[in-house]
Amino acid sequence: MIDRKGAPERGVIVVGAGEDRRRFANKAVRAYLEAGYRVFPVHPTATACEGLPVAPSVSALSESAELLLLYVRPEVGLAVVREAVARGVRRIYLNPGTESEELVREIERLGMEPIEACAIVALGRSPSEFAE
Repeated sequence: MIDRKGAPERGVIVVGAGEDRRRFANKAVRAYLEAGYRVFPVHPTATACEGLPVAPSVSALSESAELLLLYVRPEVGLAVVREAVARGVRRIYLNPGTESEELVREIERLGMEPIEACAIVALGRSPSEFAE
């Protein structure tokens, strides 16, 4: 479980987040907003997610965040984690379907912690709580 102490000051980058409320990345945006995090959605083509502006890439963000949630294919994730270092990311959630051995090795090589688990469940919530 994620320690919520100080959550309002902490930021989270959600890669793959768009307006489709059925997608897990969108559900993660809602879960982390409700938990009091500063949420930074990232998607190459979306412009908004739950009323928040969406950055086209992690490198396009001007904010720092210690946590990154991946909701993209492992091969896309490789490029994303390399950009994440410059944003202060220390931990990366590899949500189901995003993980690969190569991606875990790269995250560790870059000095960050890979976490292979559902980031919503880590908050003590269930994705099913976030209906369309």
